Amino acid sequence: MLVEPFDDLFDDQPPKRPATAARDFEVVPEGRTDLEVVAAKIGQVPWRVSDANPSGTSLQLRLSAGRRSQFVFFDVALDRLPLLRAVAAALGLEPGADGNLTIDRPDELVGRRVRVEIGHFQNRDGQTKAAVRRWLPMRDKAKAKLSAPPAPPKRSRNAVRPAGDDEIPF
Repeated sequence: MLVEPFDDLFDDQPPKRPATAARDFEVVPEGRTDLEVVAAKIGQVPWRVSDANPSGTSLQLRLSAGRRSQFVFFDVALDRLPLLRAVAAALGLEPGADGNLTIDRPDELVGRRVRVEIGHFQNRDGQTKAAVRRWLPMRDKAKAKLSAPPAPPKRSRNAVRPAGDDEIPF
């Protein structure tokens, strides 16, 4: 009986491709940048447990700079009031009449743009990740956009109106 060495069986075969395509996302650059809230919820985070917050209840945000960039994750415990106020100011949230800040519906934060300062760090496996260093308060123009209804699209008086299937404009 002829037995071939085990290693020789794989030399002529091309390397297999992974089942899913590898996606290379860019790290959000350091410095001040505008990000969009793509997910928001209030939940329990085990590493946010403290004496003041025994359940670790936190506001969990996922921020995005665009389609080709990595998400930036940010969790803030609900007992850390100064940081929570800075996040609320960046999101354009106002405290209530009693001065307290309540976030009843975190899903309403999705789609809002925030201005933050980003810093980089290396995680345990050596990958560079982006993290929020500082939340910058929302500008007055951006606050006005949040409160005003969207304007109807403008149309030029000289625009050619579509007149059928052909390309002739008359």
